[in-house]
Amino acid sequence: MIARCDKEAAPLRIDRRWFQIGGITIQVEADRPITSQTFAPKFEAFEVNGPGSDTIFIHHRFGLPDLQGRDLGRQVYRRTPWAVFERPDAWLYLGIAKDPDDARLFTFAEFDREHSRGTIWSPTDDKFMQGRLDSLTMFPTDQVLLARVLADRRACYLHSCAVIVEGAGLLFLGHSGAGKSTIAGMLDGRAQILCDDRNIVRRWPDGFRVHGTWSHGEIPRVSATSAPLAAILLLTKAEENRLVKVADRVRLASTLAACMIKPVVDAGWWEKSLDLIETMINEIPCYEMRFDKSGAIVPALLELARSFPPTNRIEPSR
Repeated sequence: MIARCDKEAAPLRIDRRWFQIGGITIQVEADRPITSQTFAPKFEAFEVNGPGSDTIFIHHRFGLPDLQGRDLGRQVYRRTPWAVFERPDAWLYLGIAKDPDDARLFTFAEFDREHSRGTIWSPTDDKFMQGRLDSLTMFPTDQVLLARVLADRRACYLHSCAVIVEGAGLLFLGHSGAGKSTIAGMLDGRAQILCDDRNIVRRWPDGFRVHGTWSHGEIPRVSATSAPLAAILLLTKAEENRLVKVADRVRLASTLAACMIKPVVDAGWWEKSLDLIETMINEIPCYEMRFDKSGAIVPALLELARSFPPTNRIEPSR
């Protein structure tokens, strides 16, 4: 029997939007309408009109699939809120409860081997329909996905504040309380703020660039702009204000690794990330930035940015 094609039947509606970060375009699809209110305002600076040359795809579905009897593969990670399974053709992410006796599943995601295509199931569409989502994946953070795919592109997320000063990118490394947002405030009006808490550093064919992200801290200002990375500065609160060149490679490698945002990691991810750190240390000047809250360090930072070769700068955004 030949199935009848009902021309009057409405096709399944699939809404989609595109967002670009760190040179990667994320195509977000859903089985529900995506409106201007679906995602938080911080994503507006990153929205683009269509796919790019490097696009990953995620699709939101609602109503968890039945996993009973399904071969999930080999469990490679289990720590709240994730249990991760690996199969020859896929990665499976299960959102789990803190209590090991609680069998509830809060989300389920299946990605291909490269994490370039994935389907994410939520129990209901309630949260999605409420809007102002804080992540494109509806995970606690998009870094769960992005920190992994960035490693395949010679890039990483870093706990950092990043700014562009006269076309040169400055990256300030430090965990919570190190002074990242303080530095952003000091440079406000003299620099373009990319993000005050998480930024992406990527090795392109022509050198390292720093890219802004939507993962901000105290200062909600973010930018999708990128710039050549002129210097990495290790934040140290002190009673003096000066920059000290750091030549200790062990210290630099340790600090960069500690400030790197880590997804559910495996040996392959670490190998790529440590190779990237070594290349960064070899190519980018690194300084210890000793500073107080007076703002007296700002002239030294401006001078450092101006010492960056003019031919490598970008035109500041207006």
